[in-house]
Amino acid sequence: MLATKKSKDAVEAPRLLEPYALSDVIAEDCEIEDKMPFETCRFVPGTLANQSAHRALFDCVVFDHVAFENVALENAEFVDVVFDHCDLSNADFRDSVLHRVEFRHCKMLGLDLSNTTLRNVKFDECNGQYSVFRFADMKQVAFAGSNFDKADYYEAKLSKVEFSGTDLDQAQFSGAKLAGIDLSSCEFQSLGVTLEGLRGCIVRPDQVRGLAHLLGVVMKED
Repeated sequence: MLATKKSKDAVEAPRLLEPYALSDVIAEDCEIEDKMPFETCRFVPGTLANQSAHRALFDCVVFDHVAFENVALENAEFVDVVFDHCDLSNADFRDSVLHRVEFRHCKMLGLDLSNTTLRNVKFDECNGQYSVFRFADMKQVAFAGSNFDKADYYEAKLSKVEFSGTDLDQAQFSGAKLAGIDLSSCEFQSLGVTLEGLRGCIVRPDQVRGLAHLLGVVMKED
């Protein structure tokens, strides 16, 4: 049988060791300092609270049912990382780099990913309402079966970004280019986007109603 050829646009999954090879980290006992490395480990279920650090490194790490409370990890580097059923609401990951990272069934209301670089990142069945991706540089990124209503992608660079079955109502895309981005499987009543930014975007006929204001027209009901 011939092997299935991997799409060049497919998001690359994190490269993790087997679970038994990962050392356990207790979130409540963890103190993260500037430039501190965490490698080949698993944060067991618990709460990571009141942590603030710059340039921390997370390499081959699993966060398993971890709640982030008052956590700011700016300029951090996340490589081969999985967030599984985590609560990242209002966490601050500004100016960080994420490479081969998966967010699985996470709550991330207001998560700040401004100015981040995202490569091979997947958001799978996550609640990311009000999350912030302002000025993010995103390539090979997938949003699947998630809710990103009112998320902010202002001036974000989107390359090979996939939105599949994702709620995007009132998401802000001002300054972003949506050429080649397929939103036809998504749901929204309106988007914050310019006519120039929308050029080349793929949508369903019924979604045009929510974008008619960009053309300066009024849709008449039957």
